[in-house]
Amino acid sequence: MRTVITGRNRDRVLHDAAGRVHESTPNDSFRERLLKYIPVEILALYIAAYGITYYLSGTEDWFPLMARWILIAGVLGTVLYHIGAEGVTDIVQLAISVIGFVLWTFALGVVTVTSLPYYHAVPAAALLAAWVFVSPFIDRIPDRW
Repeated sequence: MRTVITGRNRDRVLHDAAGRVHESTPNDSFRERLLKYIPVEILALYIAAYGITYYLSGTEDWFPLMARWILIAGVLGTVLYHIGAEGVTDIVQLAISVIGFVLWTFALGVVTVTSLPYYHAVPAAALLAAWVFVSPFIDRIPDRW
């Protein structure tokens, strides 16, 4: 499993066998942060589950309720996947990934979010594009690109 190094856990993670901190090891690069903040695995599972459900029962009256449950499962799945499979314990990284997941669902225009009163696809897509490229700077500016 890859160890994720951030500004918050740098001192705790970067100990050598004698217990000294490696000061020369840089933080994650912009690309590494970009890849770890976008929950690609959960997005793929969400799109598949939503697409299959929409294909099988998109015209049914109960489909919007099912779409909400799939969205809730996607949010919970994002948190549980990062904690369980990736070993993420940083609350900031978990929050960034969950916000990113929700913004992806807004940009995809799923039934759950299109029924909101002020939803519009163009600002949702623009907000997603901004979020994807600004989120690596939330913790601090990366040392490497």
